[in-house]
Amino acid sequence: MEYKSGSNNRRALDHLDLSIPSGEWVALLGPNGSGKSTLLSIASGRTIPTSGDCQVMGRQLVDLQRQLIGVVFQTTALDPRLTVMENLIDLGRLQGIGRHEIHDLVKQALGDGGLLERADDRVSTLSGGLARRVDLVRAMLHGPPLLLLDEPTTGLDPIAREQYMEHLSRIHLRGRTTIIMSTHLVQEAERAGRVIMLNEGKCIADDAPSDLCEMIGRRILKVYQADFDPPEGEGWRRVDNAWTLPVIGHADPVVEDLLEQGVELALMKPTLSDVFSRVSGVGLSKAVTAG
Repeated sequence: MEYKSGSNNRRALDHLDLSIPSGEWVALLGPNGSGKSTLLSIASGRTIPTSGDCQVMGRQLVDLQRQLIGVVFQTTALDPRLTVMENLIDLGRLQGIGRHEIHDLVKQALGDGGLLERADDRVSTLSGGLARRVDLVRAMLHGPPLLLLDEPTTGLDPIAREQYMEHLSRIHLRGRTTIIMSTHLVQEAERAGRVIMLNEGKCIADDAPSDLCEMIGRRILKVYQADFDPPEGEGWRRVDNAWTLPVIGHADPVVEDLLEQGVELALMKPTLSDVFSRVSGVGLSKAVTAG
């Protein structure tokens, strides 16, 4: 997938080859500009790829039945002038839900999302977190088997983000929905059953979160001393403000040698951020900041 940028073409997705079985919860983890939003835009039918092939729910994009998909964008698809109930009724009717069943369906959906008491509130009066949760209810109202979420918690505070992710977990536990969610936050990606790491349009890692972390070692050794000069040939990498190296644990000879030298160090369990850094050669947080 390429975009024109002046006289040049920018490749947003580069030879990406993925297959996602029904029922999986997949997190697309990567910095801004890594291709996450482009991939979701293609899967939702909003963007036609310039090359390659894409099938969604077993169908080519030209034959895609959009009622099979629920989409949550980075901004809500709600009218702030209407109440929560009015929004969901109108949007449900656009999805083909009959007027005789729409009221009961909306009430049930709001109840499942813990939002029933907000039914008569205008969307403009809701907090950002509540509005995002209502938007998730909107996307799931017609019972789609595929849910696509593009950075759905952007701008939310930690408490609102946790509430949103708990709601998403309840949806997945029902076992009827495939979830594909883009994020640059490892805490969100860790909730998924599978993490696909993207960088510069390429898939650089793809596995369960725990398996990805085990792939690089049992522990990550980090040295923050400004004057530390790591020996060559051992796999040290500079990530953010620390030198890092995968090790087996406290008994690793490298750790013992550094302690004998009086080097200040930290041993931590690997995180998805560590995996991204080791595989891509750049820190995830720095890549996100750089956009």
